Amino acid sequence: MQIIAARQYISPRTRPLTPEEAETRRLSYAIKSPQAAQRDVATAALEMARLITAPCWLIPIPDRQGNTDANTRLAHLIALYAGNGAQVVKAIVRTRPIESQCERHRKRLGPIPPAQHHFQRTGKWLTARPTYFVDNVTTSGNTFKAAFNAMSFGTGLAFADAFNPNNR
Repeated sequence: MQIIAARQYISPRTRPLTPEEAETRRLSYAIKSPQAAQRDVATAALEMARLITAPCWLIPIPDRQGNTDANTRLAHLIALYAGNGAQVVKAIVRTRPIESQCERHRKRLGPIPPAQHHFQRTGKWLTARPTYFVDNVTTSGNTFKAAFNAMSFGTGLAFADAFNPNNR
């Protein structure tokens, strides 16, 4: 499956960050929260909107507890900036909580396999058009792979890509 991202995320554990990289890191964490500042979410959404083709579906990825509030907010702003019929739809749910991917990466435990994300389709009918799964950061790609497996189609759309060849 394809994953696209507006920015590259560099871990401060690898080397000192440039001011731009530090800002990417700050924004990546900030937009995870439903209470994120509007300007932070708008910055990420505008950059992400430039990567997509509308009309399209934007599917918010549930967080580790199953909540989609932060990614739904992000997806709605992406739709606003993309225009031309970009629509947000909650088409997947997490049927049970999972361990924090961020914490697993910090502890060097590796990513959670796609099958253990517990994603399930909601049953909403989607017409044929480009479909993007919306999340703040991708590391291993497994969350997007799990969403793809639940829907059988779609492209991952992240604000930042923390790709590390050792993680994928």
